[in-house]
Amino acid sequence: MRVRTVVGTMPRQVRVIMSVLVVTAALLVPLLAVPTPTSRAAVEAAGPRATYRLSVVTANIDGAERGRGGDKLGTVQRVLRGSDPDVVMLQEVCWKHFRRFIDANRAWIGPGETWRDHFRFQKLRHHPGCASGKGTQRHGLVLASRHRLSGLTTHRLPNPRSRTPHRFQVMCANVAVRGTLVAFAQDAVRACTTQLRAGRGRASGAGPARQAQAVAVRRVLAPVVERDRAAVVLGGDFNAVPQKGTMSQLYRLSRHGWLTNRRGLFFEADQTGAYASRPAGRAAGLEQIVCRLAPRVCRWGEPTHRSRGQARKLDYVFFGVNRAQPAATTGLLGTQQHLGGDVVRSPSATHEVYLGWADLALDLS
Repeated sequence: MRVRTVVGTMPRQVRVIMSVLVVTAALLVPLLAVPTPTSRAAVEAAGPRATYRLSVVTANIDGAERGRGGDKLGTVQRVLRGSDPDVVMLQEVCWKHFRRFIDANRAWIGPGETWRDHFRFQKLRHHPGCASGKGTQRHGLVLASRHRLSGLTTHRLPNPRSRTPHRFQVMCANVAVRGTLVAFAQDAVRACTTQLRAGRGRASGAGPARQAQAVAVRRVLAPVVERDRAAVVLGGDFNAVPQKGTMSQLYRLSRHGWLTNRRGLFFEADQTGAYASRPAGRAAGLEQIVCRLAPRVCRWGEPTHRSRGQARKLDYVFFGVNRAQPAATTGLLGTQQHLGGDVVRSPSATHEVYLGWADLALDLS
């Protein structure tokens, strides 16, 4: 039986009503968008969701190095005032700087709450550069949020061939994001921060150590992403440029920008850059050429670390592929970016402050 289209013969009033309904549906769908879950069990368990733009600030403040911590904290606070991020991740933080950070953001602490509901510190080692008036030398990671934190966990990372007592961990917590018009589940977001081992050259053994640590981080977070339990955000100082095999443990993108790396579970915030400034001393590679010619995602981003005349990207904000989208979409309202990242210069000549964001599909309560 042939089916004929008769829209063109409809009365004008009916056509207008249908047009309004189509536009309304197009506006509502992004608000309730649900990325394709990664398993059948996830499909069956998926409940109602809404899109939320989650923003994250990460910075290695070099707290124990030549007094840089104070300068970095000042830049972090400037970014916080201008962007009001949901989550803050800091690395190489002295306890004295952590206390200063709490004092600067006490407005986050609501009635009936304590500072531990919004600020968490994980000591990784004692460092003489962190000594304060009371002799406190604690040095480690910070995870903080203007939303309430819960479900804190820490996972130790391997450190083969280590010559120092420096420990490595990934610290995670649930973030109780508060929406303007909707109520999200208390565990809709799982935020994690870490720092991988620094060092260059074969003699240091740092490369294989970072690789093992990145594998361990992926294993910790894989159950959350693959079973679609929450929107995962992972940030910190990974001490490796995007093209290294270490980062292939995390990036869903292959080294040349294709969505073919099945090991990787994450999209990075700044992966739409067009190589405006490549690392010093690097020739134009295949990825640079491709990303300049095609408006598609790339496994690179603006440099976040500057030292000895070199500019490199070492700091990242990753979002789980189960709740994030890799690039822009075009609809009735025009082109909409779903990921973004920006680097803010600080007085220090090393790590900059990095702000990343993504549109995530979060569970409703």
